[in-house]
Amino acid sequence: STQSTGEVALINGDVKNFPKHNMIENLIRILTLNKEKDSKVCDGCGNRGAEFWCVEAEEAYCKDCKSIYSSLKYTKDHHIFNFDELIKDRSLQANHRIQFCMKHPAETLRLYCETTNECICRDCTLGEYKNMKVKPISEIIGGHRDNVKVALDAVQSKLKPLNQSIAILKDEEHEMKEQARKAQAEIKTMVERVIKAVKDREQHLLNTVEQMKQASVSQLESKREELTVAMQSTKAGCDFVSNLLNDGSDVDVLTMEAQIYERMEELKNVDLDIGVKRKNIEFQKVNETIITTFIDGLGKFVVETYNAQPIKEMRERVGTRGSKNTSHGRPISPGEFSTLRSAVDGEEQHTAAAGESVTDYYVGKGVRAIGAPNCKSGTGVAEFKKPMGISFDKSGNMFVADTENNRVQVLKKTGTYSHVVGAGKQGSGKGELNNPTDTAVDSQGFLYVVDSGNSRLSVFTTQGKFVRTIGSEGKAEGQFMNPRKMCITKDNYLIVSDSDNNRVQIFDSRGNFLRVVGGADNAPEGQLHQPVGVTCDSHGLIYVTQMKPAAIKVYAFDGGYIGKFGNEGKGKGELLGPSDVTVDSQGGIIVSEWGNCRISIFDERGHYHGKYGKRGKKYGEFDGPCCVELNQEGRLVVVDTWNHRIQIL
Repeated sequence: STQSTGEVALINGDVKNFPKHNMIENLIRILTLNKEKDSKVCDGCGNRGAEFWCVEAEEAYCKDCKSIYSSLKYTKDHHIFNFDELIKDRSLQANHRIQFCMKHPAETLRLYCETTNECICRDCTLGEYKNMKVKPISEIIGGHRDNVKVALDAVQSKLKPLNQSIAILKDEEHEMKEQARKAQAEIKTMVERVIKAVKDREQHLLNTVEQMKQASVSQLESKREELTVAMQSTKAGCDFVSNLLNDGSDVDVLTMEAQIYERMEELKNVDLDIGVKRKNIEFQKVNETIITTFIDGLGKFVVETYNAQPIKEMRERVGTRGSKNTSHGRPISPGEFSTLRSAVDGEEQHTAAAGESVTDYYVGKGVRAIGAPNCKSGTGVAEFKKPMGISFDKSGNMFVADTENNRVQVLKKTGTYSHVVGAGKQGSGKGELNNPTDTAVDSQGFLYVVDSGNSRLSVFTTQGKFVRTIGSEGKAEGQFMNPRKMCITKDNYLIVSDSDNNRVQIFDSRGNFLRVVGGADNAPEGQLHQPVGVTCDSHGLIYVTQMKPAAIKVYAFDGGYIGKFGNEGKGKGELLGPSDVTVDSQGGIIVSEWGNCRISIFDERGHYHGKYGKRGKKYGEFDGPCCVELNQEGRLVVVDTWNHRIQIL
């Protein structure tokens, strides 16, 4: 505990002036008796062995003195109890103790002033309480005790739910500790396996290098020994002939000349070719980005986050666990997607009174729609006709692909209209659009429009000035057939879903083609079939929605296929017409389903966490949602295509 050094002013300047509290005094007196009962001195005779206590006189008596005082005229009506009785039943002391008036010490407190809510004596009524409403304590105490009892019962009724809530919190605490323990064990086990696999790989690589070295060195050593013998033989022959020329006679030279020529010819023809081709041992390291991505992907946390709530609400929420969640709780960001797990079972009903916004426990307050009234299509300001895409700039401005109006509408962060990008009529000329299906804004402030009907990307400034186009219709690299969606990475790489070519294409910031993702050169499981939505997370992983068969496929940025999740269907975790995908800051994967008219949520490993919405025209309901994004506030924005509107959840 912490120590306090502050000073507190005493009431009336002295401890002795504190007001008396009779109940506390009684308690102290009883505790003192309990402690001293075996050695208490009789106040009557002065001998040890006092066993009784007179409440009125506040004196201790032995057995003999108790008999005497019980028979005296002035004390025979006093209440004298055994020490053990008083200790066992504290009310005996309180009920029979005479309490004296502080203003008139000789007078007992027998009256109650209802004007000032004070206990007073008879003499008090002759002074300042003379004209006030005064009644005997014996007459009014019953009602006051009943009132206090009612107040006590009201507070005591809270004890049970408080105990239940404390038990809930203890269970939550235990569960959290157990989850943490399991997570730590799983992390250690996983890391140990990874370390073992890395160590095994290290040993394999080292053994391979050693084997390569031994094979090459053995050949080199054999050839070296062969050449060493040849060199020694040659040197010996040369030394012999040299000595013969220097020290031999003319006859010796002439006699051995023929043999010398023969030997010199042999030595001259010695094969000096090394005969062994050196093998380079060069280790090619794996791309460090792959290692970083692998390490970052070893595991993430799905943490259920919530704000503190009143005990009653917490108890009621836990008490109804397992039933459909229809509570209207705090608003949360879709970035906290993992909290959906407690509210995703069953078909939630979303209703709203006239002029009232839907409030949902796991989406948030104030579902807001932008578009013409009654889900009608329109050509006016902030009205849409089958919009299919949306993006945001750094200021939060919205760029909506107003598809069948052949334009991009720019809305301010507040949702008010700003301006139009595009000529506003269908065409293929500069600045003209033909069924634009998506937009994206790069860090330099350029707006990219997926000009689907023209099979190209059209580039504008965010103010609407035409800059250039990227691509044309075709099947070659850098060409498109019905492009549908795009995203831009933090490094301004352009990633475009080339739907009818069954691939995704990546371009640099200047529009130069880089690579194909999910093309025909992949293994069958890595090939894309009618890709639509595409996004890229902070680790460089690319997520693509595939329409037939429905699935979310995941690729590395270099195009390598990683895996997929989701199967076609209408059940939990199943997909029907997945039209777009985005990833939140916690790794949650959010998918819009054109066929199921809902938003489905998955964690970074593809595990299903929940859904939101159903087919309809009310707030929070959808009809053919074709795009899903997160704005700067972390709120989910859905392009509700067939309802001709944008919903901000």
